[in-house]
Amino acid sequence: MRFKTRKGKLENRLREEIGKNNPDLDKVVAIVEGFESDNLKTIDKLKKKKKITLNKINGGLKQSINAHGPITKNFIGSASKRILGSLLEAEEEENSFNILSFIGGLVTMLIVTILIFLIK
Repeated sequence: MRFKTRKGKLENRLREEIGKNNPDLDKVVAIVEGFESDNLKTIDKLKKKKKITLNKINGGLKQSINAHGPITKNFIGSASKRILGSLLEAEEEENSFNILSFIGGLVTMLIVTILIFLIK
């Protein structure tokens, strides 16, 4: 039994179905279609991430052009810093701790705890 990868899962499911006395071709096709569907979703997700990253780089380049005009050897350092800043800023937003959600969770837990004690 192999379950470590999606390919391993596919192989296991196919072996299981084909190993039966009377394998159902429709089930085999459905297993392969499910695997293909997962692959297409992964590709779409990667394309979306790539597009987001390219947009961040474009934003950094636009900032540099707006600040200095055309990017020349003199301003390549500034352009690099702006691109890096654009990438890091977006990364920080993804990893930032949302204090309002945390406080909301605490308040909700407090209300639920109070209600539980009142009901008893």
